[in-house]
Amino acid sequence: TIAIDGRCLEGRQGSCPNLLPDDEKEVVSPPPLELPGLSDSRTPPVSPTTPLWSGAPLEIVEAREFTENARTMVVALAGMIECGKTSLLARIHQLFQSGPVAGYDFAGSRTLFRFEEINWLATVESGVGTPKMEHSSQQYDNSFLHMRVRSKSAVTEPIDLLMNDISGETYPEVIIAQSACEHLLCLQRADHLAVLVDGAAIADRDLRHDHCAKAANFVQRLLQVGRIGSETALHLIITKLDELKKDGEQAENLQAAADLENDFDQFGSRVARIYKWRLAARPMDGSLPTEDVIADLFAAWVGSSYRYQRFPVPPLDPACIGRDFSRFGAEVGY
Repeated sequence: TIAIDGRCLEGRQGSCPNLLPDDEKEVVSPPPLELPGLSDSRTPPVSPTTPLWSGAPLEIVEAREFTENARTMVVALAGMIECGKTSLLARIHQLFQSGPVAGYDFAGSRTLFRFEEINWLATVESGVGTPKMEHSSQQYDNSFLHMRVRSKSAVTEPIDLLMNDISGETYPEVIIAQSACEHLLCLQRADHLAVLVDGAAIADRDLRHDHCAKAANFVQRLLQVGRIGSETALHLIITKLDELKKDGEQAENLQAAADLENDFDQFGSRVARIYKWRLAARPMDGSLPTEDVIADLFAAWVGSSYRYQRFPVPPLDPACIGRDFSRFGAEVGY
């Protein structure tokens, strides 16, 4: 307080021994202590620091590190709020904790923290009374979860899988506004687009028409804008299969699901291929998850891509005494 009332905290004025004059020179630190007999040439160099991955979802710039340098599959998941996108990703993560999935071994991930985070509220340790999943946020619309797998049956390079979870809030906005559709840069590179439809909504007569119509309109909008096309594999995933099989309404609900699947056939000539799945990643009726179906779905994501042209591999010529390199370009069908 010397600058306010001329007194220090102890009540002294200019006689305070802790008071430094304004013209006090800057204190210079002493030079580092040198050990006798140790020359500069023997001083060990400082090791460069190694950055650690945060485990958070990858932004587009970070994702390009994989797409530009290795075999990478990009999968985009879209659907209404609480349709089961996060539950499906969480179930895939849980399956790998028990061993290989669909013939693929887990080989690493840059986003393990995020995988654990989305699983947390569905665990007993979280302390919640009813298991639930975190809602996808719009801040992650162009972000990716990463997983690297390796095939057990073939000696091949590992495959990187980038999975993008488009929030439920963005889903109807894409149908209404072209600008929202153009904002989804992740779709431009997606090998697979998975459109998830809530089975509980299909089982609800008041919600059924709206959810089914939005699924078809969402795909139609992406085709109009050119975000997906003949190089994109389209997956219709009807979730919460346990809700469709409720007693008394099972036949009607399954017929509504079949009608939606038939409606998606209209896109067959405009995309590379259409897959149709029915699954329950986290059933609430006491039944077990449809893990075999989820494993087959994962295998389709990892094992197929229609984005890049496949050049035909010429048949091998029968062995002969002539040296191979002297016959380069002869009758090999290039």
